Amino acid sequence: MKKYLFFAAAAAMLTACSSEELATAPQEAQDQPISFDVYTQRAVTRAGLPGNDGTSYAFTTAKMETEGFGVFAYYTDNNDYDPAKSTPNFMYNQKVIKGAFGTTTATWKYEPAKYWPNEFGDAAASDEVDKLTFFAYAPYVDVDVTNGVPVGATEDELNITALSKNSATGDPIVKYLVDTNPATSVDLCWGVAADATSYTPIALTGSVPAEGDNFENLVKENSAANGKINWLFKHALAQLNVQVIMNVDKETPTTDATTLVDANTNVCIREISLGGFLMKGALNLNSEDGKGANATPNWLAYDGATEAVYEGPVTFYDGFKDGKELTDNNIQKNEKPTGLNPILIAGGSIPTDAPVNLWDGAADADEPIYVIPTGEPMTCNIVYDVDTEDANLTGILSDGKTHGSSVENNITYTKGTGVDPTYVFDAIEAGKSYVVKIYVGLTSVKFEAEVKPWVTTPGSVDVELPENN
Repeated sequence: MKKYLFFAAAAAMLTACSSEELATAPQEAQDQPISFDVYTQRAVTRAGLPGNDGTSYAFTTAKMETEGFGVFAYYTDNNDYDPAKSTPNFMYNQKVIKGAFGTTTATWKYEPAKYWPNEFGDAAASDEVDKLTFFAYAPYVDVDVTNGVPVGATEDELNITALSKNSATGDPIVKYLVDTNPATSVDLCWGVAADATSYTPIALTGSVPAEGDNFENLVKENSAANGKINWLFKHALAQLNVQVIMNVDKETPTTDATTLVDANTNVCIREISLGGFLMKGALNLNSEDGKGANATPNWLAYDGATEAVYEGPVTFYDGFKDGKELTDNNIQKNEKPTGLNPILIAGGSIPTDAPVNLWDGAADADEPIYVIPTGEPMTCNIVYDVDTEDANLTGILSDGKTHGSSVENNITYTKGTGVDPTYVFDAIEAGKSYVVKIYVGLTSVKFEAEVKPWVTTPGSVDVELPENN
């Protein structure tokens, strides 16, 4: 997968709070609990784009307070964390939530409480240093620890579909399938170190990870203040909002309602292809692809072991076996709908000059889904039918019943001139919000007629015929 960067502003959304096990008096070395604090990255809107502001639908700290996040922790004794050997033997998918598991308080809570190892160098009269490594994701899902599959999941489960199991060696993995229903699409996040200036080490000789780094090989003397791990959760996905606006008899695309489509005409979206993202993948919670303030998500193929490969645009079909898509084996591809808004497919009618969300289940035109970014450019191709009922014609329309004329339009987005590829966006990146507005232009067939008077030829000519004798 192409490597990529994104630019984000990390906003502190909560004041620091300690675990309920922490007393107000200084902790003794042997009973210092591990506690957590949380910040979330603010999503970045694609510059100049209208509509979704990139934050309205994103997973926020407020949402995390009730849904929680999951932590993997590795105890490696006096050795460094090794992805080839280490297992999550200290915490596995540990749920951390605001309050006592549903009771709202000012504390991030988890059970059972865990404590920092006490071998941390000369200050503890030890010549060894015990080390802990932490990884985290959000929102939390409850899984079967033996196989990592969400409890109660079915074959059609989307979003977070599996975690690496508790006996697995190496970096924790979160498997993900894109959900095209905006109402249920999940904003997957992964945790890194928050800005180091927001907290201080507990020992003068210690140090803390820089913003965006992993919490690797922490020891008691260089953990966060009072043993606290300060998480910054970054968005591993990109927001994608796609709107369709039908324009009739207009030279310039607009959302100003004026012209209406004839009642006998229906526009049916047959398919749409969008590039720049993947529909499935596995997020490695070790953000080794880039650390620091510009840390990027480490996406792998869905198997969680191989590199993710971008295979080109994703095509969404209407689910109707009409054979109009100009694709090979289209009937098999169209046996199952793929989440398009019913208003946009056969049997629906697009409101004129009003944006309609491409996805089924959207509450409004601006609601996005979440997709796996690749850093590749976004392309766009749309195929739609313009059907007109006409009793004088025998053609079957897209609804499969009525008769009339059906014209297929296969349109690819182009910008400017020339033979070089043109893109909707140059790259799809994590933590950014993208809005695509597709204006379906219709021009009605018009006739003009007038009756003109007979034209008399100016002047006259006498034609003499020869006489018959």
